[in-house]
Amino acid sequence: MSLKSLISRMNVLAKTNRMEKAVAVAMLQKTSERIFTEGKAADGGQIGTYSKAYLKLRLKKNYPKSNKVILQSEKQMVHDWSVISNGNTLGLGFKNKFNANKSGWVEETYNKPIFSHTKEEIDLIDKIIDQQVSKIING
Repeated sequence: MSLKSLISRMNVLAKTNRMEKAVAVAMLQKTSERIFTEGKAADGGQIGTYSKAYLKLRLKKNYPKSNKVILQSEKQMVHDWSVISNGNTLGLGFKNKFNANKSGWVEETYNKPIFSHTKEEIDLIDKIIDQQVSKIING
């Protein structure tokens, strides 16, 4: 492949958000599972545990018996966690300002990063970028 051809193909990548979309969609799936199903923070540990009083309330509402915090009692945050655009780039976040604020409150309450990426998620981002660049280079 000539240098001119390679530059032309890389320009295609630069003019589209195909790589951003691939990364954002993969991270949405990965982070949703970690946060809202596994109840894990970005540091790899549990987000937290529900108090006994709150656990009793959850049981009355037919939620699972686990005291593991999974941030989905009303499913508002689960359904609102999305691929979003700030006009220039794509990323993950909440479309609803209340849920965006709630995510900050939750991180403050449990004193840990929850909505940041884990090392494994960052490694996956690198892998996806490599794959997307290879697709462009190799046609």
